[in-house]
Amino acid sequence: MKKVLIVDDSATTRAVVKVYLSGQSLGFLEADNGTDALRMALDERPDAIIIDLKMPGMDGLTFIRRARMSVALQRTPIILITGQKSTEIKAEAMRCGASHFMTKPIDVPMLAMLIMKSVGLEK
Repeated sequence: MKKVLIVDDSATTRAVVKVYLSGQSLGFLEADNGTDALRMALDERPDAIIIDLKMPGMDGLTFIRRARMSVALQRTPIILITGQKSTEIKAEAMRCGASHFMTKPIDVPMLAMLIMKSVGLEK
């Protein structure tokens, strides 16, 4: 079973993402901040990571920069999600090493397709 780490300080957002991705042969890990998420990612080695931009402590961009410094996480697909529709944020996310960038409200079919493709389970 492929593992997806969902990182968002909103428990509701994490739950919604899990509901929309359920039934896809995926297991889920959850964190509510970037610091715990990085520790969890290094320990658990998820197959993909979905992370929010704005969180207390370590934000999504800092998480991506630090994850990409680790050999273990250099190739892990990371999807950054944010409510900001700024082209500058998207460009910065891609420079940091994000695999994909999505704005809220989340396009659920697109997110599901990206995750399934990222973990090698696309139909």
